[in-house]
Formats: sequence, structure tokens, C-alpha cells
Amino acid sequence: MGRTPGKKSRTGRAVIERMRAEGRIRGAGEDMRFKSSTNGKWYLVEDADMAHLTDAVSYWNKRGGFFGAKAREIRTWMRDPNNYELEYYGFNRSQGAKLLETYKHPSEFIGPSEASQYFMKGL
Repeated sequence: MGRTPGKKSRTGRAVIERMRAEGRIRGAGEDMRFKSSTNGKWYLVEDADMAHLTDAVSYWNKRGGFFGAKAREIRTWMRDPNNYELEYYGFNRSQGAKLLETYKHPSEFIGPSEASQYFMKGL
């Protein structure tokens, strides 16, 4: 699927802008803080991970795997700022470790893929 974008990437900056507009980011520079959706407390952005709103493994197993590894649909989903929020790294990493799902192998996907949510078929 590829790497999760960083907080300083185009995607990360868009996530920060959206969260600021939602009142979930305040301050600037080294004092910039975000409000955790897990416990409602404020943390320094430097202590944040880019957290998927839908776990990447769940997306892959239910939808993304039908498009194939590193497909344009997958990369676009990974770069879509609407799929992320900032979350305290301790929460984000422990939640991921608790998932009981593992990535399906690409050969396990049978049948046609769904229509792309980002691209028109046939273009």
C-alpha cells in the first residue's frame, strides 16, 4: 500500500488545516497542539502520528486489495487527507497492535473490483 504520509507532507499539512478549522489544533510552531479523539486531551503535534480514520488493513481487505498492490486507487487513498487525523502516537500504535486483522495476500482477492472512488472507469 505504501507509506503513510508524514505530518509535514502535503497530506499532513491538509490534515492539520482541517483539524484547525474543526477547533482540534491550536497554537503554532513548537507549541502547536492537537486534541486527541481518543481521550479529548491536548498533545504536542510533535507527539502525533498520522492516524488512519479507517485502518489501512481494513481498507485493503475490504476494498483496496481488489485494485492490486500499489494501484493508483490505493496510492490516492493513502494520500487523501480526509482519511487521516492526528493522534497521540501511544494511542495510535497500541490501537493498531490490537487489530485482529492481517493483510490478505493479493492472490486472495477474487472477482471484479469496485468502482474507484477517485477515478472514473475507462479514463
